[in-house]
Amino acid sequence: MKRTCDSSADRLTDLPVEVIQRILVFLPIKDAAKTSVLSRKWRHQWRSIPQLVFDDGFARIPRVSESESESKVRNKFIMLNLYRALLVHDGPITKFVLSIPGLTPCDEIDNVVLHLSNKGLQDLTLEFYGPGYNKDGYQLHSSLFSAIHLKCLTLQSCEVTQPSWFIGFSKLTDLRLEEVTLPCDFFTNFLTMCPALESLRVTDCGGYAFELEIVAPFLKSFHLNGSLKDISFKCTPRLLSLTLDVYETDMHEMVAFFASITTLQQLCISTQFMRELAEANKNVPTRLPSPLHGLEVLEIIDVALDSLELKHVFLCLITSSPNLRRLRVEIDFNQLFYLAGTTEFSSIRKLLEAEDCPGFSGRFFQHLKVFRLEASCGTQVELDLVRFILATAPLLQRIHITPACHLSFETRLKFTVEAMRYKRVSKEAQLIYDMDFDQ
Repeated sequence: MKRTCDSSADRLTDLPVEVIQRILVFLPIKDAAKTSVLSRKWRHQWRSIPQLVFDDGFARIPRVSESESESKVRNKFIMLNLYRALLVHDGPITKFVLSIPGLTPCDEIDNVVLHLSNKGLQDLTLEFYGPGYNKDGYQLHSSLFSAIHLKCLTLQSCEVTQPSWFIGFSKLTDLRLEEVTLPCDFFTNFLTMCPALESLRVTDCGGYAFELEIVAPFLKSFHLNGSLKDISFKCTPRLLSLTLDVYETDMHEMVAFFASITTLQQLCISTQFMRELAEANKNVPTRLPSPLHGLEVLEIIDVALDSLELKHVFLCLITSSPNLRRLRVEIDFNQLFYLAGTTEFSSIRKLLEAEDCPGFSGRFFQHLKVFRLEASCGTQVELDLVRFILATAPLLQRIHITPACHLSFETRLKFTVEAMRYKRVSKEAQLIYDMDFDQ
């Protein structure tokens, strides 16, 4: 028995150093430091973990209004503790995250960035938001551009100025920018110096005058939240996934935009994007001049088909994707619930079956296998869409419907019973409705 107890007590001590550090990576820094009491072997292991994450778990800041002087005192207290952690750290730092709500940009962060640039940094996240947010953002220190091993970079509420001596990030594969102020020629110069870039996310960034020329030969995923004006893909032969939450656009720009992409397989767009097109174009075409033949996955979020023009845009996107395998529609239940009783609201069935909409003939939806309807309100327009897909998709395997949280049990049950009556051309088609049986 004594031998068994001793063996159990030594299991943590006998772990290899690589395993110990792997465990510590998943712990908050404070908890990782506390493991020093476990044994002599664990005492200083936390000081050499390659990944450091400073978030709200490191410094929880109460969300209360405060004066500028109090904000500075709080900032210095946080940075002092961060300095102490870096001072005792021994070894390379491959991943560093600074994302503390309420922490405002300050000069002390420059020293941190300078320190990290010489530590073999591969993954960096700098995010500033919450109480005390500085609208000017953090002016990114130029020393970061010397971190040649960088693979992933995430910046929020920062200002970026590319130094003249910058030779590029040859290993950078993932770039995420949110509310970042950029020079007007940033993308033209910066992207050409990141030849390995695979994923690019741009959200509410300013300063580049809406001029985006994407030159990224290995780019696979692009997410844009902003304006679609003056954006072109000059060299993106491997672009597969595209997410658009854009404004200030029209049908001509959208046609030119998609015409420059020939490899797209997955597309996610918002109703705001569709609404912009509907308002700018009174006569929406039945389909795009250059159909998206390679598109297999289409996601449309916050859908509110509250006007005839908006319905035409919806159908234009559907009919322009003849090889669709998966279709996901997320309903904007606030607008749908308000408009559910109007006559205009239920007119989508007529558009689906119209003679001037050849894309919705029997040949359409030939490849569709999965249709997801999320935040469903149980309205007639949704039933029309479900019935049409069941009647025209010979390879359909599943229709998955998730109701909106406010929907009553009676409405859910009525919708399910009605949908189950519809004729199906696919013998394997299943209708799955997430009924809440707790009610």
